[in-house]
Amino acid sequence: MDTVEHLIVGGGPAGLRAAQVLAAAGREVLLVEKRAEIGPKVCAGGLTPKATRLLEALGLPPSLGLASVGHVGFNGGRAGVLDPVQTIIRTLPRRTLGQVQLQWTLAAGAEVRSGVAVTDIDLEGKRARIGELAVGWRHLVGADGADSGVRRCLGLASPRAYFAAEYNVPGLRLTPLRVECDPAGLGGGYFWVFPHERYTSIGAVAAKRSVPPAALRRYLDRRMEALGLENAGAPFEGATLEVACHGFHFPDEVHLAGDAAGVPSALTAEGIYAALVTGEEVARTILEPRFPSPLTARWLRVKRRHDRLARLLRSAAARTLVFPTLAGMACCRPIRRPMAQWFLAG
Repeated sequence: MDTVEHLIVGGGPAGLRAAQVLAAAGREVLLVEKRAEIGPKVCAGGLTPKATRLLEALGLPPSLGLASVGHVGFNGGRAGVLDPVQTIIRTLPRRTLGQVQLQWTLAAGAEVRSGVAVTDIDLEGKRARIGELAVGWRHLVGADGADSGVRRCLGLASPRAYFAAEYNVPGLRLTPLRVECDPAGLGGGYFWVFPHERYTSIGAVAAKRSVPPAALRRYLDRRMEALGLENAGAPFEGATLEVACHGFHFPDEVHLAGDAAGVPSALTAEGIYAALVTGEEVARTILEPRFPSPLTARWLRVKRRHDRLARLLRSAAARTLVFPTLAGMACCRPIRRPMAQWFLAG
């Protein structure tokens, strides 16, 4: 049986960032991704300002992606701008982001294998199978997304309470970039239009208990029809989200990061920034066990605020009060910037 010092399961933003940090510190790293290609995932592909700053500090070229001022509508009405600077969203295809991060990770010295699954995970024995090969590890990092096999092996609940779906319409740049809350159709969820350079992501996300996945698809199809895009030729894509976070470090040198750790916001569904931050700081804690993980701690404070409001919005009675209040606040100029800060903090 071969043994590797650090085995990372999953080649998304969290796994790639963790692998880069560990490899740059001179550690032996093997990252395994079950998909044939690193990067693609159901995702609107929006980078908030904090995610953009983090990635540009790592070397992301400013020319990559499309920057747009985000608009938001809170109560089924017309979407407007809360702040012209703090709501600038850069749309970047997940394939592109993944390939950029992959190059950083390989340059740091990590080994990356794609198109092969990690199975038969034995946490106590510190061994698993990668395809037909038996592999042991010193540290195991589960960065394998919402449907995390490592998380299941830890015995952690994985309710995956949210479902997101999208159509990526090629050759279309539909503007403005916007998020529209629709309490009648989506409960506490929202509809989105995210223009990219070569396509537009049109999608929606909601709690499954409020809007089951089949109902969310019907809702999204109606919105596509209203936009005249029902025959645009884009495939329907959907995925669950895990927002229940139970920690990052577990016995027997097992760690979780990114969506596998349940760090996306239950309110905004933002996950890329949280994945990057937790991937980096999980790795730094492996290197230095007393590392305080300040960015993760700050994000978790934001996430707790978001998650509390998301739980409140499960109630129809609460939605009838909260969304009109938010819509009224968005009409008040002095309040717009603090609102943008609250929703996009990190």
